[in-house]
Amino acid sequence: MCKALHGLHNDAVFQDLVADVPTAPYQDLQKLNMDIEAATWDQLDYLENLLKRQLTYYERNMIVCEPRCMACGRSDHMLRAEAANSQGSDPSPIYLKACCICNLAFYCSESHWDAVRHHHAEEACEDGHDGLTQCQMNIEVVQDIKLTKESTMNKSMGFWALERIKSSWESLQNTSWEDEFLSEIAQKYGGSTETARSRVRFASVGLSMPMTILWALEHLNPDALWTQSETLTIHILGAADTEMAHAKTFEEILHRLPELKMLQVSLTTPHLALSSLLVGCSMRARGSQTSEKRDADLKCTSRKCKIIQHYSARTYHDCVRTLGNKFMKPNLAAAFNSGSSLEDTWLWKETMSLLVENKVPSVFTAYNQNEAQGEARILRAMGANLVPALGSVKNVWGSISSGKKL
Repeated sequence: MCKALHGLHNDAVFQDLVADVPTAPYQDLQKLNMDIEAATWDQLDYLENLLKRQLTYYERNMIVCEPRCMACGRSDHMLRAEAANSQGSDPSPIYLKACCICNLAFYCSESHWDAVRHHHAEEACEDGHDGLTQCQMNIEVVQDIKLTKESTMNKSMGFWALERIKSSWESLQNTSWEDEFLSEIAQKYGGSTETARSRVRFASVGLSMPMTILWALEHLNPDALWTQSETLTIHILGAADTEMAHAKTFEEILHRLPELKMLQVSLTTPHLALSSLLVGCSMRARGSQTSEKRDADLKCTSRKCKIIQHYSARTYHDCVRTLGNKFMKPNLAAAFNSGSSLEDTWLWKETMSLLVENKVPSVFTAYNQNEAQGEARILRAMGANLVPALGSVKNVWGSISSGKKL
């Protein structure tokens, strides 16, 4: 791979690619991202042709994830190639420099940094939360990585649901992750306020699912009668690793609905990897696991809550059709980061059509605005009536962990 990269620097096509990179900062950031993507694919193709094999995951990431100037897209590879072919007296390459605050944003010259510094350090990050800048979000990335490593060593900080149970339903309107969880997590684990904030972000990866479900139910029901039900049924569509690994966090629904006695969660996925995922969760495919939770905070020795989780390695519409007249409409169907507008669209359209036909209250989440808008268009085409408070808008209870959106 090292020899291949060296050959890349001396390749005539790559040199032409580098020569085409504008010396002035890009004014159109979308055009910059498109050009970076095109250049990345060209480099990957060259390396695979030279090596006569496919690149490994880590080799591809060396190119795909390499730092680039925020203003022009140059990488250290490009800067070295420019220096090697320089006609000037000094062939020494100019290396990328990093933001002195976060060390995760890069630039190739002071003039380029001056052109993009305000985007990085002054403007709210589009993919961020609470109005944080990209620089501030990058600092959180480092904190979150440290906490992830810590949680790997300390399994008690893994995927969990808080043990407290609310005495009554409390609306999720006009509240936030820190409002709901900061003090409880600080009390549970101790440490500084900044550490507690990092743990809130860490917890939000799994808790985003139950919180999004509750948020959707609050907006899809005309009154609060649903909060008084003894049984609640949720169908999770296209379940994947995240839903399986964080299955325990569905207890948060029970903890916020004190009158709820049974929560039924059905997870469907057509992926064959379901069985191995369930082994990791100590659950059985096509079976169910029942867990009981005692209200320890209120010291109520008589109250017991039950979660029943069902799994099926099929698409949702196949499951419903198999059940026929036995199909019972759930309180909510949820698809988390389904990618339904980009992948397996024809399968998702069948599921969406069935949801609309049966008038199943549903919520879909996406990684970004483009995906959300694409899914909204498909749902409207199927005849769905979208609730303005739910979409396509930013998910108030999406994960705020850096790099983990839900």
